[in-house]
Amino acid sequence: MAFFEKTISSEIKYEGPVFKVRQYKVETEGGKTGTRDVIEHNGAVIILALTDDGKLIMENQFRKPFESDILELPAGKIDPGEEPEAAALRELAEETGYRAGHIEHLMTYYPTCGYSSEVLYVYFCKDLTPGETDLDPGESLDVLEYDADELIRMIMNNEIKDSKTVIGVLFARQAGVI
Repeated sequence: MAFFEKTISSEIKYEGPVFKVRQYKVETEGGKTGTRDVIEHNGAVIILALTDDGKLIMENQFRKPFESDILELPAGKIDPGEEPEAAALRELAEETGYRAGHIEHLMTYYPTCGYSSEVLYVYFCKDLTPGETDLDPGESLDVLEYDADELIRMIMNNEIKDSKTVIGVLFARQAGVI
């Protein structure tokens, strides 16, 4: 059975450079009312970039919510009006310096559908050409290379906790691209 919530009203409660928080007043099945807080996000891309010698490009960067460096796949937000594939190529070049000769969409998923409109698009890139990075102001990261088997071992040992990396690597392995 499908359920539906009728929106009575909505209001932006916070607006920042990366996302907005909108609060909805809703009427649920049975006529009850409630509120829903939703993070509005333009979406993001995740890139599995494979070097000619079979290594995956990874990034290590400090993440404030966890006060720690996090090992993760290259990723970044989609700019307004930008297509996901273009964002993936742009983010790969900006963050790692690599340009991809081949790009393939692997999957699309909703990372937190209970409170966010964010959609994540996972891409596989190969035929890489190295170049210069073009990091955002204040962005700092290390670009590293790992064997897929090593990343899977790290995931299974709970050493990699970043969900986009876990999902991307395991999906790409199951799909047979790494």
